[in-house]
Amino acid sequence: MKRNIFFISIVIILFVVSYFYRSPAPKLASTNFKCPENYSEDDIGTEEYKDALIKWTSAFFETHPKATSSDWSMAKYQLWVDNNCTVAIERSKLSGKVSGLKKWELVDYEVQNSLDKTINSTN
Repeated sequence: MKRNIFFISIVIILFVVSYFYRSPAPKLASTNFKCPENYSEDDIGTEEYKDALIKWTSAFFETHPKATSSDWSMAKYQLWVDNNCTVAIERSKLSGKVSGLKKWELVDYEVQNSLDKTINSTN
């Protein structure tokens, strides 16, 4: 399990780095934004959410290059508030009390851990 998480983290980091070098800076606020709870709870929905989160994360760090992972978390939460993502907001308030995480929440944790490792390795 730890090996899979490590592999997924590396893939996400590589994707984010390659995205920064190949793409022009996208707009941070997206009219195509979809709340995490609106993705299907299967592998396809999880991959779609992961792709959307990585794209938004890349845009966020292009716009805020000195941001910390805490800044990213606050901005993501604000994006949920701005788009009325009530399920995501309510579940984020449970913080550690949720026994059965939804797939999109696992994606959030994977991306957060990758960001923490990347930011900590550059400091």
